[in-house]
Amino acid sequence: MGYLKEWRGFDIASRQQKIENAFLHKKLTRPEDFPLIINTPCYFGFGNDPMPAGYWDRPEVMVKFQEDGFLRHLQTVDDDTVPYFMPWFGTGVIASAFGCKVKPATGNGDDPGICSACVETIADISRLKLPDPSRDGDMPRVLRFIEYAVRHSDLPVGLTDMNSPLCTAAQICGYENLFLWMYEEPEAIHELMEKISECFIKWTILQKQLIGEPLSQSNGLQGLWSPNGVGIWMSDDDLVSIGAELYAEFVTPCYERILETFTGGTLHYCGVGTHQLDNLYHMRHLRAINNSPMGRFDHFRKLADRMRSKHAIIIQDGAPLNHETYYDRLLSDLPSVDGMILATFVEDGFALGDDGQTLLVHRDALEVANGVACSVRKAVGKVLARNGA
Repeated sequence: MGYLKEWRGFDIASRQQKIENAFLHKKLTRPEDFPLIINTPCYFGFGNDPMPAGYWDRPEVMVKFQEDGFLRHLQTVDDDTVPYFMPWFGTGVIASAFGCKVKPATGNGDDPGICSACVETIADISRLKLPDPSRDGDMPRVLRFIEYAVRHSDLPVGLTDMNSPLCTAAQICGYENLFLWMYEEPEAIHELMEKISECFIKWTILQKQLIGEPLSQSNGLQGLWSPNGVGIWMSDDDLVSIGAELYAEFVTPCYERILETFTGGTLHYCGVGTHQLDNLYHMRHLRAINNSPMGRFDHFRKLADRMRSKHAIIIQDGAPLNHETYYDRLLSDLPSVDGMILATFVEDGFALGDDGQTLLVHRDALEVANGVACSVRKAVGKVLARNGA
């Protein structure tokens, strides 16, 4: 599958080139070359206006909502968004296939979600079987939506949410059990992580086969098109909750296997993961770190300084209320913004406060998106001017 060159008359190739340049750490000379992906509308319900009726039940509804949203966006917003269809069913698809119960979305600012663990004792881990995607949990529904989009939409199709093995393990066991068993029953947790990782790989390969995308590239990873050599993403928010030594023992080997299978990938987390920087730095097949700084400017600076020229940095905060102030504080004092990408989401009902707090708002997403683009380019321009570009 080749890269998408255009979509409904809009040039896409130049947008992809900016993104690829960031992954290659090419030197920026103009603010306009800094890649900006400002997602509107969001494919998820959390923090947004109610989704149309049938969004999670009828593939034609989800596909049309995203097609119409991308068309309005490309007609209105001056950014580098590359459109794709996201088959979205919350963060618990893999956990549901192992047996966790799912709470359906109401459509009023929420999403499907895991509501109970399925492992209560250590013995339950050994009884876990690899899921059958044709019948277990939400996997069949994801496949039905992917198959519909491939047949009926001109949007490229991406993967569903790829919640990481660590986060999935927490859903399956519950946090208290998972972290306690890492100390008391390490062999069982190694077995659990291996089973989840095996499922993760097979599930991703199956989706890619249906989509027709190569293992080494993706039409969309958490709102962001990825070039060759970046075939997977993992949402790993729970890395902030686990110590570096435990992460190195139970998590890193599994992620290395996954990343290598897809020739490289990105890892997302929200907030402060500074204690994991050595672990992340030494992952051989990690190509990018996707972080939502959430107002922790000092920790983002540590991340940027540690990873410079090693991993690309993707900034994934929800769009802030005071975007000019926020991005100036986040970016303008950095020694370099080479190898960085902004890939934010403008939510209808939430905004990020100056210090990372969540604020209740209601705003015009397209208007905000253009304001974010202007503010980020202004902050990037300060960095380039200071460096003589």
